[in-house]
Amino acid sequence: MDKVRTAVIIATADKYVSTAITLVTTAIIARLINPAEFGVTVLGGAVLLMANTLRDVGTSSYIIQAQELTLPKLRAAFTLNLFLTLTILPCLVFAAPALASLLNSPGLDIYLKICAIPFAVGAIVYPLHALLARDFAFGKLAIINITSTIFNSTALICAAIAGASYLSFAFAQVVSALVGTALLIYFRPSFEIFRPSFSAWKTVLTFSLFSAFTGIVQRATEVLSVVAVGAFMPPAMVGLLSRASMIAQFPERTVMAGVTAAALPAFSEAAREKGDLRKYYLAALERISGLIWPCLALMIVLANPLIRLFLGNDWLETIPLVQIIAGALLLNFPPGLNYPILLAVGAVRPALLLAVLQASVVLPVITISAQYGIQAVAWATWPIVAINVVMSTWFVQANVIRFSWLDIGRALSRSTIATIATVAGPIAIVYLAGGSASIGLKESVFATGVGGVSWIGSLYLLKHPLHAEFARILKAIRRKILRILLPPFKTS
Repeated sequence: MDKVRTAVIIATADKYVSTAITLVTTAIIARLINPAEFGVTVLGGAVLLMANTLRDVGTSSYIIQAQELTLPKLRAAFTLNLFLTLTILPCLVFAAPALASLLNSPGLDIYLKICAIPFAVGAIVYPLHALLARDFAFGKLAIINITSTIFNSTALICAAIAGASYLSFAFAQVVSALVGTALLIYFRPSFEIFRPSFSAWKTVLTFSLFSAFTGIVQRATEVLSVVAVGAFMPPAMVGLLSRASMIAQFPERTVMAGVTAAALPAFSEAAREKGDLRKYYLAALERISGLIWPCLALMIVLANPLIRLFLGNDWLETIPLVQIIAGALLLNFPPGLNYPILLAVGAVRPALLLAVLQASVVLPVITISAQYGIQAVAWATWPIVAINVVMSTWFVQANVIRFSWLDIGRALSRSTIATIATVAGPIAIVYLAGGSASIGLKESVFATGVGGVSWIGSLYLLKHPLHAEFARILKAIRRKILRILLPPFKTS
């Protein structure tokens, strides 16, 4: 358990640092690149997301999850990944002009061709990254991710200042991919796996195919959702909606990125050792909600000054979108854990069925709502999230562990009270100031501080597990600092 706890802490800290760097970068870039230009990168990102999903076909999940990972299995996983990379890469390059024409975005052509470089590098990245995750080497992964983020942000800002417009994002991806690959090879020089071999391909494909189809369905759903929005709206609207989603999802993605990174290896190890998955699942749920919910609630209350401060006046239309989407995400409590736990026990067929059912809900709702404007699309996240929560939780109940909705209610009760306590003060401050539009930087900082103090105090009074986790982390940090400042005397 200590190993898992350490992994989650490191992975989450990694994402917080990387996200903090990204936030500063976003604030700068928002003043250099307009929504229409940003819209091109959104469409390009959707295409690349699908290409990467098709290339991985679940090999990374297999490497992490496999009960017994031998060298032949590793080499087969790499070979499969390499073969698909070499197959998809020319398709991506040659299809770029057609995709640009289809999506009514001429700049997409050159954007995708430049991004073909980091895509090619991914053939090396994916297996090495999975090996480090399986080994719980999240400290090394944190160094790689943070360093890559720094290089990405630096290259992005420099390119934007130089006038590269939306291509700045493509150049930044090239730089960060090369840096990340070099560090992965340095930390995990597993050159023996890069010899092509199909000797264990059946074993790999048995797991990977279902995992791959699941990933393909999930990514296709995301991509087609963007395409549906782009079909009824100009790139500027797509850019506004994407930026609003990114901001609203910031707390969830920051926390869940760290948790999810460690969740699959942790659940997989627990499954291999016949551990209590129900206990781990509900404990993770309580801790995650205690972190994410107060942040989302604060974001809803302070969205107006937040957008004005970080993005500037060109992005004011995102304010109501951020509030709507963040409100929907308050309902999104267990799905981030549900997919990893299904994979951990090898329930790949139910995971695929779940992904198909989710797609059958998301795509029609997004397509219909896109015809009525960006606010309609934002409101559409409410039924999508609600249905997703019910379906994914039922699949875990039916295929992995037995628990009731009452168990979930108990796990979320203290987080609910802590969230209410966190936003009570900021809501009063906003009301007394005459509304969120009237709040300046000083009032926003004060309101955030009041919310933070209330959150910490409520965690202590409620005896929320997060309080014990924070105390444990602070104790460990204090111990390390004292060890550095006051090294033990050596006796000869």
